[in-house]
Amino acid sequence: MEEAGVFDVGFLGSSFTWSNNQRSRARISKRLDRFLVNGACLELSDAISVLHLTRHPSDHAPLKISFATRLDNKPRPFRFLNVWTSKPELLEVIRQAWNQNVDRSPLRILCSKLLTTRRAIQSWDKQYFGNIMDTVRFTEIAVQRAEEMVDQDDSDECQIELNKAEAKLHHALSIEEQF
Repeated sequence: MEEAGVFDVGFLGSSFTWSNNQRSRARISKRLDRFLVNGACLELSDAISVLHLTRHPSDHAPLKISFATRLDNKPRPFRFLNVWTSKPELLEVIRQAWNQNVDRSPLRILCSKLLTTRRAIQSWDKQYFGNIMDTVRFTEIAVQRAEEMVDQDDSDECQIELNKAEAKLHHALSIEEQF
């Protein structure tokens, strides 16, 4: 690495990026995967972060590399998400918002109903789905913690917690995929 002029950036998350997924004394865990940068990239080192994601369902943990980006505070346009159609109560939310009486010109009535319906859907979305990306991130963290616990203590209880966390992650990833 020194001869090539590259350096390990470090990481956050589990200490290991690979496991043979065996139980008890047969379990082997190692940090095989790393993110290396050259000298030109070192100038950005405070803007680079590497996160070891969960190994589930693989034996290798993917590495998530993040670079600091400019945040803009522009309002985002409303987009209808197909994942919402998986909940039958969405139709009732739309029906209730749309059926409110508005006394204005026809174009104003349409605009008002669209705005009211959009707000109702957004409120309902926050209640039932929340932030899909945050949910995935939080469930990934829960799986990482469970993996770390299994790495330290391979008891049945820790394995059950890992299985529960993996099931929640699978569900969250399914919703994210529909998104």
